[in-house]
Amino acid sequence: MLIFVVNLILSLKMRKISFIILAVIGTLILNSSCNKTKTYADYLKDESKAIKNFIAENNIKVLDEYPADSTFAPNEFYRDPATGVYFNVIDRGGRRASIGEEVYVRFSGLEYFMKTDTTKYSNMTSVDPQILVFGNSATYPAVAWVVPLAYVGHLGEVKMIVPFNSGLPEDKAPNYQPTYYNFIKYRIEEPYSSTN
Repeated sequence: MLIFVVNLILSLKMRKISFIILAVIGTLILNSSCNKTKTYADYLKDESKAIKNFIAENNIKVLDEYPADSTFAPNEFYRDPATGVYFNVIDRGGRRASIGEEVYVRFSGLEYFMKTDTTKYSNMTSVDPQILVFGNSATYPAVAWVVPLAYVGHLGEVKMIVPFNSGLPEDKAPNYQPTYYNFIKYRIEEPYSSTN
């Protein structure tokens, strides 16, 4: 009888220990699956899907080559292979920017199309435009804004789809938001010269 009681107590203790071990393992598995954070690759995949959806929803035709005459239909966008920036030239403008010249950037219709927020942003009425110095990447608020400057000049106008890596600082980590600009206009200023 004593042996039976000892075996019963040991059996119950083993079951209790086994139950505790299983409960701890189960909790760890649940926590690890619930706390799964997105990787950078996940954000890139989400962005790619969102841009493809945006292109499809807006009937945008992506051009593999830049048009020889720089003429775009309203729904045609050229994708820059180096940056992944899509742009449509509305107006080529005048002379091109030279190294060291300030380029003033005004935009409207900026939207974050991966969000449910339908707000469209603009700096058209702001006292100060965004400014970059052509050829000095340290001054670029958004790398994407420089991409069309190989094709447009003073008073040039474009539309753009911008991956988060080429966007404004707030478009990158931790937000990871691609953007669409319905209108961007460039004004190029020559650097100050002391000669008359």
